Amino acid sequence: MPPASSHRPIAPTDVGSILVIRPRFVGDVCLSTPVLTNLRRLAPQAALHYLTEEESAPLLVDDPRLARLWVSSRKKGALDQARLAADLRAQKFDVVLDLFCNPRTALWTAVTGAPWRVGYPHKKFRSAAYNVAVRPTEKSAIQFHLASLTALGWDARYELPEIILAEGELLAARNHLAERGVPAGATMIGFHPGARWPTRRWGAEDFAALGKRFLAERPRDWLLVFGGPGEEELARTIAEGVGSPRALPMTDVALRRFAALAKLCRAFVAGDTGPTHVAVAVGTPTVGIFGRSEPERTFPYPESAGHRSIYSGVWCSPCVLDVCDHMSCMRAISPDWAWDVLQKTLAFADARAEAGGGSTSPAGPVPTHVLGAPKKSAAAGGTA
Repeated sequence: MPPASSHRPIAPTDVGSILVIRPRFVGDVCLSTPVLTNLRRLAPQAALHYLTEEESAPLLVDDPRLARLWVSSRKKGALDQARLAADLRAQKFDVVLDLFCNPRTALWTAVTGAPWRVGYPHKKFRSAAYNVAVRPTEKSAIQFHLASLTALGWDARYELPEIILAEGELLAARNHLAERGVPAGATMIGFHPGARWPTRRWGAEDFAALGKRFLAERPRDWLLVFGGPGEEELARTIAEGVGSPRALPMTDVALRRFAALAKLCRAFVAGDTGPTHVAVAVGTPTVGIFGRSEPERTFPYPESAGHRSIYSGVWCSPCVLDVCDHMSCMRAISPDWAWDVLQKTLAFADARAEAGGGSTSPAGPVPTHVLGAPKKSAAAGGTA
């Protein structure tokens, strides 16, 4: 496909440096990682940079696909933002992909002075920052991001999201589990019941009922119920509602530790929220429970990789409401329905584990010296 550009075409093998911009959110940054995977294939010689905000930055710390991770903060003032703009311009990027296109990211794109600046049209004054127009034609959030490569005339291929963890991080996660009493070799699944808005959350009582069914059917397995900031009580309530010492609330867990713990799970169940995409990105077969949103848009993952969605498609969905007075979409999803889908997901995951792939069960405590040197901070390679 020829590029939709006011600039001359460029071959990916002729590019020296590329900046990808996606400031937020955790799930969206995960969904942008297929762009990184494609760029590494298309332009292996290029220095690949990524600019994001503090909340999402840990996902990409020490990512081997990147030459540099840039971290910005909405809390910093004009002087810091001016320094960031100057630093970006000094890099002399060849290509900039703005995957967000808000006023700040449009400004960052413009100040780079890059010859190829890729972004969306019809964004009022912001679109003046771009000279390569992106016109996505598919619902899939992955394809939406990959359209920025297609706009350059480059061969963009569907890839699953990927967050890359070090072995030391997985060893530390196993220690974490051992300290919570999870026996070596136990099979676990994870729940993440929280979400930013009510229309993205399945009921706490439904999660508890699903957890009870899981532990009753698999009496040697364990359940981890995760909760992010502000979701601690929700996680504890569900774990207590399951009524088993094999159901553990997992709160106050940093983002990369969560990713490592999710990778150690045999399967994962969550709603329309960032941790769902983190679980997918670390390779754990995941069940996504969706109310207001269409899975083909926000959960574009194939069953062939072990992922399955639950979507009631009731009369009022999809919709764009954050708050709803009847929640018909979520109420239509029963624990029995979820258990049926989870069973199929576990059958896939069990078969993969027996074949020697997939998640690794905790192997008990690991001596601290095995864990290696401390990881670099999320801001490593550039802050602003």
